[in-house]
Amino acid sequence: MSNEQQPDVDELKNRLRSEIPVEEEVAGLKDEEKTTDIAAELQSLGRQVAETIQRGWNSEERQRVEKEVRVGVKSFVDEVDKVIREARESQAAARLKEEASEAKSRVEQSDLGRKARGGFVQGLRWLSEELGKLANQFSPADADDDDNPDEDIEIKIG
Repeated sequence: MSNEQQPDVDELKNRLRSEIPVEEEVAGLKDEEKTTDIAAELQSLGRQVAETIQRGWNSEERQRVEKEVRVGVKSFVDEVDKVIREARESQAAARLKEEASEAKSRVEQSDLGRKARGGFVQGLRWLSEELGKLANQFSPADADDDDNPDEDIEIKIG
């Protein structure tokens, strides 16, 4: 290409000057003017965002979608409620509830249930005592325990 077909930098600046501010022009502005322009642009942007949100919120499409969602959620709740009512009223559910109640009372009254509860209480008591011993080893009550910090911690099981 020849030099005549390619515009020089100054020519390009002149063509684009009305559309895009040239760096030298922006640099020539006073700091106060730059700040004012930035503040004005941010204010304008804020207004535009608020207006866009307001228009979107008030749009017919948003209202239609909201109505569809409300109808859908109500339908879902009605179906779930129906299933729950049917489950409560069904004979199988009543029978299951009765059998569970009977099983509970058998376990409570049986010797096995009493032994299991006693063993559970005994296990919890042991665990509590051992945790108390362990806590005492981490924070000894007297200075004698500080003499041997590498002492092994013994935990008895059973």
